[in-house]
Amino acid sequence: MNWIVKPLYFGKIMCPKEVATPGIDVGLQVGGIPYLGFLLKSEKQTILVDAGISEKFIINGRAWGGFEAEGGRSFVKKALEEENVRIGDIDIVIYTHLHNDHTGACDLLRDVPKHIVQLDEWLQLLDPIPAAFIRRDYDQSVIPELQKANLLKIDGDVEVAEGVWVYKAPGHTSGSQIVAVKTAKGTVVLCGDNVLIYCNIFPWMDELTGLDGKKYKITPAPEIYKKGIPPGILYDYYSWYKTLDKIRALASKNSPEFIIPAHEPSIVGKTFG
Repeated sequence: MNWIVKPLYFGKIMCPKEVATPGIDVGLQVGGIPYLGFLLKSEKQTILVDAGISEKFIINGRAWGGFEAEGGRSFVKKALEEENVRIGDIDIVIYTHLHNDHTGACDLLRDVPKHIVQLDEWLQLLDPIPAAFIRRDYDQSVIPELQKANLLKIDGDVEVAEGVWVYKAPGHTSGSQIVAVKTAKGTVVLCGDNVLIYCNIFPWMDELTGLDGKKYKITPAPEIYKKGIPPGILYDYYSWYKTLDKIRALASKNSPEFIIPAHEPSIVGKTFG
């Protein structure tokens, strides 16, 4: 069974590029970093990967770090409507991790037959490490909402539908997972926040395409980062490097056509597969 993958625009935050690539291009604005979900469609099934940010995390037009932002559950509903998808059409929700900008509409999705998360990520939501608690990485108010859903807490790697696999991939968080999707063109990998934007995993890139289509000149990473540029929030650097190897091993090619970051501006409006 082959799938297509469609990024969904759930809003944006006007943070500088350095949030994704600390110490490189300090202060550079690239027109906003999107909050994204991903719609996976086959002839038989529909899967949603990630659920956006809740509007309660955008206060007076500002979100994480005090940066200007837009988003909320209405953005999730609008994005699905634009794809002619009703919540009742969705068979599975996969959470790459449970940070507040990936679980915002989980209450609206409660009746979807299956919700899939890694057990370690669920445990992290229940008891965040101090740094995550201070940053408000997790929204603990979603705990009862997820408990009302058919939340399947898995430990490791599972084929969740024919042609769709989740793989445990710690780094950004202890319970992050990536999603490998069989398409007509090959296997596409959704990286979650282990890869925020393309240059995290393709560090030689010298240009970034913004949400507005504008081309921004960016600085290729120094040689020491030839394997990848660590994003701003990582719970485990050693695991993160292993996860990059896993992503590259699963993707049909080590190229932007098959490796999909979680917050890359240039993929909005595109279809993979």
